[in-house]
Amino acid sequence: SLAALHPASPRHEFRAYRSPLFSRRSAVLAPLATLLALPLSAVPASARSYKGDDPLTLRLRQSREELAACGPLLEQRRWEEVRKVTSVLLAAMTFKGYTGESVKSRAAAWAAAGDAARSSSLLSKRTALIRRISALENGVYAAQTNKKELMVTAEQLQAELTGAVSELDALLPEMGCDSWVVAGVCEILPQSKSLGDLAGRYTF
Repeated sequence: SLAALHPASPRHEFRAYRSPLFSRRSAVLAPLATLLALPLSAVPASARSYKGDDPLTLRLRQSREELAACGPLLEQRRWEEVRKVTSVLLAAMTFKGYTGESVKSRAAAWAAAGDAARSSSLLSKRTALIRRISALENGVYAAQTNKKELMVTAEQLQAELTGAVSELDALLPEMGCDSWVVAGVCEILPQSKSLGDLAGRYTF
């Protein structure tokens, strides 16, 4: 048509006008492409953070609040209620349950991702917490069943409770799923992987 051949035609002007749009789009996407090429460890936390805890960490935080509230239960000798709290917390150390993870499996995931130091730290804090919770449970069980040879004083029970809360406070920061939560489960990628590797696994 004449519009297509004539250099001053509206269609020709439209084609000439469109080309800068693609350049503008490239300029917008360039920083994202750079970000996706970075290893996860090099990406600022503010750029990769997930708002809210993963299910396992959330469960541990809930247990922390429940555990901290057990002081009055110990004073009132409401042993079964205390043991319900400690049994849930102990289970989360080893058994995956409804969260799909345990503290033990989270430590294994960090080791598999190449972060041996974090895995070792998490396992160490897990062991310390289990010892405290077990000591508290044993004292509560002895009081509940009147096993005098195993009973401890009320002050000792409160001390074990305080120690357990402190150990849990030390463990929580080591959980570390602050990057990606996929389908409700913490996903820890090898440290050598980039955000682009993760993005490439999904269809948008």
